[in-house]
Amino acid sequence: MADLTNFPSTDDLNRRLAQRIITELQKGITSKGKASLVVSGGKTPLGLFKLLSQQPLEWDKVTITLADERWVDCHDEASNEKLVRENLIQDQAATAQFVSLKNDSLTPFDGAAGIEKSLKDIVKPFDVVILGMGDDGHTASLFPGAENLFPALDMKSKKLCMGMTPLTAPLDRLTLTLPALLNSRQIFLHLVGENKRVVYHQAQEGNDVNEMPVRAIIHQTQTPVDVFWSA
Repeated sequence: MADLTNFPSTDDLNRRLAQRIITELQKGITSKGKASLVVSGGKTPLGLFKLLSQQPLEWDKVTITLADERWVDCHDEASNEKLVRENLIQDQAATAQFVSLKNDSLTPFDGAAGIEKSLKDIVKPFDVVILGMGDDGHTASLFPGAENLFPALDMKSKKLCMGMTPLTAPLDRLTLTLPALLNSRQIFLHLVGENKRVVYHQAQEGNDVNEMPVRAIIHQTQTPVDVFWSA
């Protein structure tokens, strides 16, 4: 089950979360000679990304990828890759390796096989996975009611990524699957704002993953989940 920690401010949250992430990545480098970090897009992690980019670490031994990506050009303003390259893979972290979740295929459904091959080259389990959560209870691009949701949640699928067409958001996406996300040493759920706390507690109180897919993360017992929240 997930463990929620409240922080008095977003700055306090970002500082503590950055410390935890760097510690976990260092453990990976020490034990395996390399480490892996899965991040999410959106506005919430921007401050965290900038703080992480300033932390001393052997970043050339870190591989970064995304939990999900909108199927747009990597220079598009909606691209999570653009956001990560401009805010995280900078300064101290400029030497980190990046594995894109976007290729030249017309749709994410066509492109998933090629990206699957790239993801297989990342050492697993992932050292750290950072997830957000939408007001509709989605996480990564595991969206409520989406046609491909249950295949993406199938722990026996052996798939690392799948295409997804959200019912509650624009643009087709590529998302890491639940088995891929849970194949990690540590998951952090990063939440900011009172509404996210309300949504999180709603997710805690129910079990219907089709209604709120984030429940598949917070109710599982395979991988530790720490929830960091600030107003």
